[in-house]
Amino acid sequence: MTDNLSLTSAAGNLGIFECPNCRQTIDASATQCRFCSAPIDPVAAEAAADKMARVNQACSDASYLRTAAISILVFLGIMFIPFMTLLGVFGYYFLMFAVPFLAIRWWVKFHGLGAVDPDFKRARLTVIVVSVLCAIPLLRFITSLI
Repeated sequence: MTDNLSLTSAAGNLGIFECPNCRQTIDASATQCRFCSAPIDPVAAEAAADKMARVNQACSDASYLRTAAISILVFLGIMFIPFMTLLGVFGYYFLMFAVPFLAIRWWVKFHGLGAVDPDFKRARLTVIVVSVLCAIPLLRFITSLI
């Protein structure tokens, strides 16, 4: 018996993609589009659904990366609040190393994903900006060690 509260069991069986004819989002298991009645190739549907899932994951990871990068500034501000300095210092230094790691991870996982989705383009731009902004202090730290 499957657990109805599990997200992984439902996510593994279902996939969605855009109909190549009308561009409406449909289920990958459909044999024809419910909007325009165009026939759907099951192999192409699975490939399109997999790509759409990867694009959605890339956008989600980029959003998480942006939030973590903004949190660096929050922890920087917390450093100057009395009795919270230690929390600010730990959070700041943790994120100064975690955010570049997450950016590198994003590039490794999604750099070759050739998607024309506007959300993916926005996610890529977010990761580029975060990568550049985090590379400057990281390079400065590394050069100070040398």
